[in-house]
Amino acid sequence: MTPEDLIDELCHKVVLAPDGPELEAALVELQSALQEHRDYLASVAAEYLLNLPLAIRKRLSKIHETIAA
Repeated sequence: MTPEDLIDELCHKVVLAPDGPELEAALVELQSALQEHRDYLASVAAEYLLNLPLAIRKRLSKIHETIAA
């Protein structure tokens, strides 16, 4: 099962859960799955950026600085 499939399944579980402890447990599971997937995506993005040639990284950094200003 892919992380996206798990998140989709957990979303359905949250929607169908009755109020109370079952809903709370389903929300905790969903939050955990979302956090884990976000961390994975951030690491993949960082690895991708680190593998770009230096000239492209410098250009992206300059673009980021311009946007931030």
